[in-house]
Amino acid sequence: MAVHASARPQVVAVGSAVHWRGGTYLVAALQGTSVHLFSRHADGEDAVVLLDALHRSPGFRVLDGPDAPTHDEVPAPPSAPARRPLGGADLLDGLPDQARQEADFWLDHVLEVHTGLPGFAAPGSAPRPCYDPERTTLRDRYAAKAAELCAAHHQVSAATVERKRLAWLEQGVWGLVDKRRVRGRSRQGRVDEQVVTLLRKVHKRQEKKSIGTRSRLFELLRRACVRKFKKKRAEQLMPSRATFYRLLDRLGILCGKQAAARRGDGSHRPDPPFTLAMATAPGEQVQIDTTSLDVLALAETGRAVSVELTAAIDVVSRTILAAVIRPKSSGTKTGPHSRRHGGRATKAVDALLLLAEMCTPQPMRPHWSLKAAAKGSDLPYAQLVEADERMEGAAARPVIIPEMIIMDNGKVFAGRAFMNACAQLGISVRPACANSPTHKAIIERTFGSIKSLFSQFLPGYTGKDLTHRGKHVAGERLWRIDQLNDFLQQWIALGWQQRPHEELRNPFLPSMPPRTPNQVFAAHVASSGYVPLRLSAEDRLRLLPTAWVKVTDKGIRLNNRTYDSRALNGYRNTLSGLPGKGQRWPVRYHPHQPEKVWLEDYRDNTWAQADFVYQRLIGDAWSEDVWDQATAAHLDKGGHSRDETAIARLVRSLLERAGRGPSRTATPQPAPVERGMHVGPTPVQDPYRGIPAPAYHSVASLPVMDINPRELCAPAVRLALPGSPPDTPQAGDGCGNGSGPASTEQS
Repeated sequence: MAVHASARPQVVAVGSAVHWRGGTYLVAALQGTSVHLFSRHADGEDAVVLLDALHRSPGFRVLDGPDAPTHDEVPAPPSAPARRPLGGADLLDGLPDQARQEADFWLDHVLEVHTGLPGFAAPGSAPRPCYDPERTTLRDRYAAKAAELCAAHHQVSAATVERKRLAWLEQGVWGLVDKRRVRGRSRQGRVDEQVVTLLRKVHKRQEKKSIGTRSRLFELLRRACVRKFKKKRAEQLMPSRATFYRLLDRLGILCGKQAAARRGDGSHRPDPPFTLAMATAPGEQVQIDTTSLDVLALAETGRAVSVELTAAIDVVSRTILAAVIRPKSSGTKTGPHSRRHGGRATKAVDALLLLAEMCTPQPMRPHWSLKAAAKGSDLPYAQLVEADERMEGAAARPVIIPEMIIMDNGKVFAGRAFMNACAQLGISVRPACANSPTHKAIIERTFGSIKSLFSQFLPGYTGKDLTHRGKHVAGERLWRIDQLNDFLQQWIALGWQQRPHEELRNPFLPSMPPRTPNQVFAAHVASSGYVPLRLSAEDRLRLLPTAWVKVTDKGIRLNNRTYDSRALNGYRNTLSGLPGKGQRWPVRYHPHQPEKVWLEDYRDNTWAQADFVYQRLIGDAWSEDVWDQATAAHLDKGGHSRDETAIARLVRSLLERAGRGPSRTATPQPAPVERGMHVGPTPVQDPYRGIPAPAYHSVASLPVMDINPRELCAPAVRLALPGSPPDTPQAGDGCGNGSGPASTEQS
């Protein structure tokens, strides 16, 4: 069914005259969906009607309104959009008193021009003859109102009255407000708009650079103005330094410490609204990430190194499923003339070991406190032991098999090894958005709790930045990496899993005290159950990183090391049978235990173990980091990376030196540090040092040069030296044969 233009509801505005139920009414106010009507007849009654009911009433029409034609106005075409007023006294809230008084003053006069009656007129009042809409036109009323206001000492014109009425029809009461009284101060002040635009461009180019002070931004803006407007014009447009600083405050541009705090706190914050991580069962969501632990520790070589922490936490119970501490290395060199590559701490194998640790109960260690045991804790120990005998004698940390892991986009977690391991265990992986720590906010907050509850109580605590770091942190008695790992595992079972967490409250009983992660796990496992996941020795080998290498007569060459054993005899120089691999076989290796590698045979699911051929020279456990340090030291001496014998001996010497510890007799002297310009008294040096003493007895006396000053400009003459004939010419004197008046006079 076609809808005609006449079917569109007519606009009802404040001050409109409407015909309703056989009478004429004036729209006094609009409140929500209700319309307040004042009767224009003496025997009529005022009414409050719903707007929808008013439009549906038979015979209803707008007699005088925004879309109703007047005597001297041309009707608008049907396709023209209707003007709807915004009116409402609430728009005037917050304005100065004088601005509200002026708006009220003009409202009464505009209503009288528009309807014939002012706003304060009593019901049933008759309009004055000069404002009667039935006898006068709008232009006559404009002129009459202007003359009336001028007589009352308000200098206005008819055009001003017309402009006020049209603004009232367009915007309601807000159109009567003098906008000069509500106009705010410009954010840029009196600074030229071109300079402000240039300032924003300069600041945007500096966002990803190191943070500087306001003076640097001022100088960069001055240079940009000189390049764009030339020097003379730039001096006129460039504001003073104080004005520039005030402009930065108005524009919200931060520099210095404020910018550093903003960059550290909210630079990677996504746009609101935020969505919290929601999960209903243990393991439904597990967040995993890596952070610096702010602690110095002793590496295997005895050096003080920084460490990193990699951990996984369950969203529902806030349980730390697994955690591992790894040292940061200073980087290695791959050749005698190559650059030193950047150091690394957490490797892909650490993420894989974290997966294996999630699926395995944490065993109690003899020196741990009995309070850290699962027996006697809030965990359902008897039921867990019945389902999984490995829980007997385990620590008070539940085993939760992840269903989905939320990770960041780091190379450790986004690599093929981690993805393949998750697929093997049936775990789905969801990467977080780039540069958005809030997508895994729970693990980020957990890291902060670990640093405040665990790290800062350890010797060698460095603080979160240089301003929080002590002067002699490296000189403290530091713990080894394996000892820190042991402390961390015990603290998780005792200080985290059995500590009430503010986020773990009963949603149905919010007044109850917060629960511990073990208590929440016990409540959930009673309803969701517990199914253990057992990993065999072969399953653990499949979680290790894979390298595709050839098996030659000398064995397997991997990471500049040679591995060999009799088990490799059937694989030497043979095809693997895998498409596209040729003679390359899959070999599993462990960077933290590189003494052995394992070759996997897909044909019969068997494993062939190969040992490092020079392990006898080392004779102790070592890691990839120690090998890298020994390789770098060997290359600095001019050696080659293929000299495995020499590198193995260096590894043994590093381990022995670390085992002996620092010397008790020798006082360690700090290495000299070049600190630039010398400050303080300068030591006095002998200026004649290295110069031999002169032999005074061999110095001949010089002749007296008694020459007339007028003859200085004469041609050069030969001077007779002691012991030489007076008339003998010398080569290269430039004087010919030495004849002339000067020569004769000299002789």
